[in-house]
Amino acid sequence: MTAVLGVAACVSLSSPRGGRSGPGNVPIVRGPYQSGVAQQVRIALETSAKSGTISGTGSWGLVHGDVGQQVNAMAELPLSFDAGRIGDITTEMGPVAAETVAGSFLIWNGKKYRGDLIITRTDSGFLVVNRLPMDSYLRGVVPLEIGSRTAAEFAAVQAQAVAARTYAYKHLTSSRAFDMYATVQDQVYGGVDAEKPQSDSAIMTTADVVVLYNGQPITTPYHSTCGGSTAGVSEVWYDQPDQPYLRPVSDKIPGTNNYYCDPSPRFSWTQSYDGAGLRSVMEKYLATYSKAPKSGVGKITDIREQGRTPSGRVAALAVQTESGTYTLRGNDIRFVLRDPKGAILNSTSFTFTKETSGGEVSSFNVNGRGYGHGIGMCQWGAIGRARAGQNYRTILETYYPGTTIGRIGG
Repeated sequence: MTAVLGVAACVSLSSPRGGRSGPGNVPIVRGPYQSGVAQQVRIALETSAKSGTISGTGSWGLVHGDVGQQVNAMAELPLSFDAGRIGDITTEMGPVAAETVAGSFLIWNGKKYRGDLIITRTDSGFLVVNRLPMDSYLRGVVPLEIGSRTAAEFAAVQAQAVAARTYAYKHLTSSRAFDMYATVQDQVYGGVDAEKPQSDSAIMTTADVVVLYNGQPITTPYHSTCGGSTAGVSEVWYDQPDQPYLRPVSDKIPGTNNYYCDPSPRFSWTQSYDGAGLRSVMEKYLATYSKAPKSGVGKITDIREQGRTPSGRVAALAVQTESGTYTLRGNDIRFVLRDPKGAILNSTSFTFTKETSGGEVSSFNVNGRGYGHGIGMCQWGAIGRARAGQNYRTILETYYPGTTIGRIGG
C-alpha cells in the first residue's frame, strides 16, 4: 500500500469491543476468523536475511522444539546465516521462536515488536516473521499508512483502521509461513515504534469492524490520492479481474469544481525528461515490462497514447524505438517512467506533451494528477470527507461501493 503524504445519516458502529452496543442488524462474520485480540497474524519482516540481531526490553527466550535458551534482559544475540546459529541453538533443524514475557518487547535490528519472532533458515537466508495478535499488528500499520491527522479528520483514521483490518483478515493464509509482508507489497508495518495514540484510538473504537461483500471480508486496496476519481482493478492491474466493489468512484465535491482529495500535495504534479533522461529510463526498465531487448533499445523515436480507461487514466503507451515498438499497459507505465532517483511515476492519470529533434524524442513532459494506483479508498479523499463531516462508515461504503460494514465474531 501507499502511505498518505505527510501525509446520509447512518448508525454508528464505533462502540469498543465488549460493549456490543452497535445495531442488531450489523452482519457478524463467524467461521475461521477470531476477534482482533485473539486472531494471530504473521508478518514477514525479512525473507532472506543473512544476519541480524535479536534482543528484548525484558527477559526473553529462544525455543526450538524441546530445546530452550533463557536470555538475560537486554542481552543481544547475533544471527548469522553462515554460522547457522542463534545463541546456543542451531537453525538447521527447523524454526526457532524468540518469545518474551507480557509487557516486554522483542527487538529485531533495533526495532521493537509485540508478540514473537519466528526465525526459519531457508536456502537464501533467514525468514524472520513477527507473530502477534491482529489488533497489535494494526497499531503498527495505521499510523504509517494515514499519518497524524487532526481531530476533525479522525473519521479518516477510523476508515483507515477498518480498511487495514479487512485487508489483513482477507490475507490470512495457510499456504506459506507468513500472511503478509511488512512493506507496500501488502501494508507498511513498523512495529511498536510506529504506534500513536490517535491511531490506537481509531483501532479501539472500530474494534473488529470490517468491510464485507456477500458477507465476507474483501480485499481493500487503498492509495494516497486518486486525483479526481478512483479506478477499477483492470484499469491499472490489467491482468487481474474487476471486482464489483472496486470500480471508479468520483471524488468531486457535489455542487463544486473541487475534489475531496485536492488538499493532497500530489493532487496535481509534473515530471519532465530530456532526450538523454528518457533514453536512460527506457534502457533500464522497458525490457522488464515489455518485449523490448534487455540492451540496445536505442533512440526513443516516438511515444503514443493508446486509449483511456473509464476513470480517465492512460490505458497504454506505445514506445517506438530504433529496435522496435513496445507496449506498456496500466500500472507498468509507472514502473518504467521513473525519475532520476528511481521513484516510479506518481500515477497513470496524466497527459503529456513531447518534442522531437533529429528523429528522437528530445523532451517528454508529463502533467498528472494523483499518487498511487488509484484503486479503492483514496486516503486524502477520506481526509477531505472527514473534514466535511462524513463518518468512517460513509467513507468506506463510498470507496468500496456495494459493500456493507460488519464485525468479526469469535
